[in-house]
Amino acid sequence: MKLFILNGAAASGKTSLMDYLLLNDADFLERIVSFTTRPPRKNELDKRDYYFISNEQYLQYRLNRNIVEEVTYMDNRYGVTNDELTRVNNTNKNGLAIMNTEGIRAFKKSLGAQNVVSIFIHRDLKEIINSIMGRESSEKEKRARIELAKIEMLDMNSCDYVVYNIGSLAEAYDQLLNIIKKEINARPINMEIKPGERYRHFKGDVYEIITTALYTENFCPLVVYKDINTGIDYARPYELFCGKKELKTENRIVNRFELVKE
Repeated sequence: MKLFILNGAAASGKTSLMDYLLLNDADFLERIVSFTTRPPRKNELDKRDYYFISNEQYLQYRLNRNIVEEVTYMDNRYGVTNDELTRVNNTNKNGLAIMNTEGIRAFKKSLGAQNVVSIFIHRDLKEIINSIMGRESSEKEKRARIELAKIEMLDMNSCDYVVYNIGSLAEAYDQLLNIIKKEINARPINMEIKPGERYRHFKGDVYEIITTALYTENFCPLVVYKDINTGIDYARPYELFCGKKELKTENRIVNRFELVKE
């Protein structure tokens, strides 16, 4: 199972896009339902939009160590339980959820970066502000959400992909679906890279592995290596290091790096 997480500012369209996916692609996508301690909004349903729980239930989750990840948003608790992940896994589908950057980091750390794909939904700030101002809530809450949305838009660079919701929702859906299908069909990376090993780049230069590391912004694995001729250190995403390169002029596909066998 892969977990696809949509991220983005308030009113960016991520909820509408998730509903669109679940309507059209439910044969291979299953919604991961988060819990929240806030009361339901108009038209929200328990167990569909969220598991709406009391503060007492939340504390019981904590005592039972049933929470995989949790965040506090606008003074309310949000999170996902182990029970919910088990339910989704038993459907034999891929998980789909909406989370902020903290949630993405927590899942990548616990489930592995290759199993969690984060997708940022970008929308013009003016459109976001207009949507928020049109909601049925207090003026104070609207202003707070607008200021928070400005901060949330900075998370774009922390996600694996970006979908631009700047035209029709159908156009954004097509972008999103292409990303999801690409990731589902991607071959798993089972290549183990060890410090001290040497790899030859497809252009001919040889590099020595220094270490592997985690990028602090999204917990994606990195390969840290150095040019044995110049001594310059480089870092590259693990998936890219282990990937392939299409040489269009030669009409062939090669490994980006090949292990140099002594």
